[in-house]
Amino acid sequence: MIKTGDISIIRNVTIQEWAHKIPFSCVFLCFFLGMLSYFPTHVSGQVESVGDFYQKYSRSSIKDIYQQGMKHLHAGKMDEAQACFTVVISRYRSDVSDDEKRIYLYALNNAGGIAMMRSDYSMAYSYFTKALELADDSMAYRTYNNIAGIYLYYNDDTNARKNLDLAYDIGVKQKDWKAVYNTIHNILDLNWDVDSLRNSIGRIHHFRQLDITPKDSNYVFVIRICDGMEQLYHQRYPEAISSFRQAISVAQGLPFQANYEIPTHMYIAKAYMQMGDYASAMSNLKLCEQKSKDSQSLDMLIKTYRYQHRCYAEAGNETAAREAKFRYMEIKDSVNSANEYGKIKDMQFYLEASKYEKQLAQLTAEKKIRNTVIGAIAIGLLLTLAFLAFTIYQNRQLAKSNKDLFKKNVALIESEEHEQQLHQQYAERLEQLMEKTSEAGRYKSSSLTDEGKEQLLVRIRRVMHDPEVFCQDDFSVDKLASLVGSNTKYVSQVINETLGKNFNTLLNEQRINEVCKRLVDTANHGHKTNEAIAEEVGFKSRSHFIRTFKKITGLTPSQYRQMGNN
Repeated sequence: MIKTGDISIIRNVTIQEWAHKIPFSCVFLCFFLGMLSYFPTHVSGQVESVGDFYQKYSRSSIKDIYQQGMKHLHAGKMDEAQACFTVVISRYRSDVSDDEKRIYLYALNNAGGIAMMRSDYSMAYSYFTKALELADDSMAYRTYNNIAGIYLYYNDDTNARKNLDLAYDIGVKQKDWKAVYNTIHNILDLNWDVDSLRNSIGRIHHFRQLDITPKDSNYVFVIRICDGMEQLYHQRYPEAISSFRQAISVAQGLPFQANYEIPTHMYIAKAYMQMGDYASAMSNLKLCEQKSKDSQSLDMLIKTYRYQHRCYAEAGNETAAREAKFRYMEIKDSVNSANEYGKIKDMQFYLEASKYEKQLAQLTAEKKIRNTVIGAIAIGLLLTLAFLAFTIYQNRQLAKSNKDLFKKNVALIESEEHEQQLHQQYAERLEQLMEKTSEAGRYKSSSLTDEGKEQLLVRIRRVMHDPEVFCQDDFSVDKLASLVGSNTKYVSQVINETLGKNFNTLLNEQRINEVCKRLVDTANHGHKTNEAIAEEVGFKSRSHFIRTFKKITGLTPSQYRQMGNN
């Protein structure tokens, strides 16, 4: 494990459009006359809706808020920590001092780290790229280390190694030993995972020669890991296991203990596998599974199931290997679903923080209005201009949010296509395994078994990713059942239990995804109307199509098409 979102609601009429319908002089007169009586009460009501948390820290310095966030982080209170870091990030201005800029960059990296711990890699990447835009070498190496974790999740070992090498070299130059410890551990873990420990030996020798003081528990832990990796490379497995167990003992006193323990147990498990002791290997992998669940570390849980599958497969236990493979695929799907809710929650707090800061500024202006009539008139004019500027800003932000939402929908479609390729590969391997282990037909029992569910799900996914099939206007659950060689009861059961939705929801999502592809495919579908495309994919009602499209994507078909053509 590498150590260390953005959805808007689309409104039908914007404030700027509404303002154009009323003469400017009337707007200003009503605004100014009602300001003294209405404004304080109005703002106060809005402040209460933001929440006590932000109100508590709104007048604190960003240094104090950041330190409070670090306290929450070390206490394992991730929501509170993320909230503090979000407030710090919202305070950034281009004219901040170097010290404040450094705090801002720390907050971005920590916010991204929390997002990674929640397996929300798209949100994490957005935080890290913001940090890289502003950081020089004195800070960028921390971010390189974090970005490497994202590449590792997507199995891009080349880019992961490139970022880790940058992080290590700059970290050594800056003498940030804590960052160097994390980076060298990540480099060793990467090389171990892809069976290329030979690439680690040079780094290990270089690390041992560094003049590091003081040599704290972090240093001792990494040295024990280095010992174990060298012994693994020379196939001295008992000595490697002993070194790794010493590392686990050292990790007992380190923050985020599970982040150190879980990978080390995996190292031990792999050593046992190479010795042919699969029972001991699986015992350590079961420890990894439990610790990953306890620490809510989804990426480590995914990696654990991957190695459980490998261990069972090498031991010849094909049934257990298939079960581990299924858990691996299942949790990856659940991570994708959980990410969407996390993005909404994080972005909601960020927006509320921004609103609250504007409201505090308006309260300050209101006090000045009460001093003298002349001061009130001057401030009234300024607030009117600020109101207009805020309206323009809000509409720009609204347009940006719509664009971001469009990009997320496009990315989601591309991600779904990639996941489908993985499922297809998994389906082919599963069918090969089932041909070897089963001589009878797939559905000859009177009830649907777990094995039958797994096979039926593979068939359902295959059919539901074929536009030629699900775009037929008479396509139904009965027809799907016929195509997969089962009945409607079993098909509905598998969809509900494994995908967490009913057939109609699944069908609407697939059809809307197909509509999205065609709306931006100007070469083949640019001459067609939105309604014509909707009818092609099976929607019979225009109102039902628009309602369903907006529910799934957050945009209207026209908005989506316009953004796709920009």
